[in-house]
Amino acid sequence: MANELHLGMRRVGDLIDFNPDTPPVKVALEHSDRGVGVTLSWSTEDNPYASWFLRDDGFVRIPPRPKAPPAPKRVLFRDSHGSVLLVGCRARGFHSNVGGPGSGTMWARAAIMGVQGEIDFDNPHGLQTEIGGLRAWLRRTSWEETRRYEERVQEVTVKSLNLPELKVGEYEGLRLSIAFGWGVQQEGDGDRRILTDIARCSTRTDTPTSWSTHLKLHYAVRDLLILSRWQETLCKEVRALRLDDPLRTLDGVEHGEQWRGVVIPAKEESIPPRGHRAHLVEYDDLGTNGLLRWIELRDEFARAIDPVVSSIGLRGATANTLLAQTGPGLEALGYLLMVRDGTSKKAATATTLKKRFERILADLGDSLPFNGASWVDAAAAAYNGLKHANRREPDPVDVVNAWRECVLVTRAWVAIELGVPVDRVRERLAMDPQRHAYVKVD
Repeated sequence: MANELHLGMRRVGDLIDFNPDTPPVKVALEHSDRGVGVTLSWSTEDNPYASWFLRDDGFVRIPPRPKAPPAPKRVLFRDSHGSVLLVGCRARGFHSNVGGPGSGTMWARAAIMGVQGEIDFDNPHGLQTEIGGLRAWLRRTSWEETRRYEERVQEVTVKSLNLPELKVGEYEGLRLSIAFGWGVQQEGDGDRRILTDIARCSTRTDTPTSWSTHLKLHYAVRDLLILSRWQETLCKEVRALRLDDPLRTLDGVEHGEQWRGVVIPAKEESIPPRGHRAHLVEYDDLGTNGLLRWIELRDEFARAIDPVVSSIGLRGATANTLLAQTGPGLEALGYLLMVRDGTSKKAATATTLKKRFERILADLGDSLPFNGASWVDAAAAAYNGLKHANRREPDPVDVVNAWRECVLVTRAWVAIELGVPVDRVRERLAMDPQRHAYVKVD
């Protein structure tokens, strides 16, 4: 078996916590639905590993339990198949008898495959992610397919291509690019051979920085794809880079940079749309400059965009919850646009909800597939009805339609703000699935 950690896999080996005073211990490394973690055990409470979990159990000990170092943020797992560095560790969940044996689990933010020592992968120089639908949105492929037809004979030739990296630009010290690749996988001894077509969003920096800082740009790209076709999209970390972890051969000679494979706790896979769902914002509308402009816009209007984008993940939520999540985003958007226009923050704060909605509408022209003035009145009435108990409670169908239209308004505003012509936005929204209103069924 290779050095792998697929979902459902369990391995047993040694734990290295980089503390020379702790004794050797055997642990179980597992990637399950609960996450990625190592489970270790102890025989008595004075064991240093027990202190990682029992430090704050609330019991007064006589004599007191000896002080021990806190649980480390990084630990190394090693077995016959290879090594795995766990980063962002936290001791959560244990079972123990008073004064006796017990066991606990160290859960990790991520597992870095093949690392041999204590390297600070909590703060990498580079991070790569796979974002659902990114390659298709870019309209690039690492494969060329040729078909030849003759009488009763069909020949298919598939040729791999090495596409150049797409350099987007630099933002707040991070260089953003998109790397392409391909792969061939054989399913055991079966008859299936799988060709993979890869596009990975990549960030790099000269100074090591946190995962959250790297992911800020990756999530921005993901959010644009969500707004573009209103389809839930995952962003999954797959590789990380540290410049002090170069590729070395057995003789110790360095051979340049090394991107390490990353395993993160399993996430629920997004469900692809049925049939084709066109984008409201296409890459050809933006290019690399437009993509960088989106990241700037995403930062500038985060208070407005975050609530709208995050509402897509509220599966099974009520109509009231959806609008309560999204409404503040539209409020913020109207306010921020007024401030950008030159209105004082005090005056913008005092502006009514309808005036804020009307300010958003002023940027949209005739792009919407419904009457804009009616949206202002209906959305304001539904949202105010939810917020204020002294107002008439809105009908659930009116509420969910207000949420749907608020999302669509935000999507249209983003597209136009990024330079997509109004007539093109109007044509695309006229075919967008979100244009259809919800209807009450008696």
